[in-house]
Amino acid sequence: MDTGESAADETTHANDADDARLYVPDTDGWKAVIKHDSEKQYCYQKRPGEDFFHLILNGEIYLISGDEKLCLQCAVRRGVATHDRLFWQHRVKRIRNAPM
Repeated sequence: MDTGESAADETTHANDADDARLYVPDTDGWKAVIKHDSEKQYCYQKRPGEDFFHLILNGEIYLISGDEKLCLQCAVRRGVATHDRLFWQHRVKRIRNAPM
């Protein structure tokens, strides 16, 4: 019985559970930004049950595409970002129209 591999496996699974990385499957137009000023900026999506847009705070990481800004929680909720590191295996392939 080799307990070294068992302990290593348990450590790997514990680290996977703590993995807080986010992925943006369709990166076209999206970029990650850290807010570093005191200018008021609002997330472009309301949280469930709220009737107002919430602030993006100084030091917060958010996603931006054109004029649209999304906090990371709203980006995940809307499907722009995901915690699934194997997203590329689970998503439906888009059919792109050939140019005429």
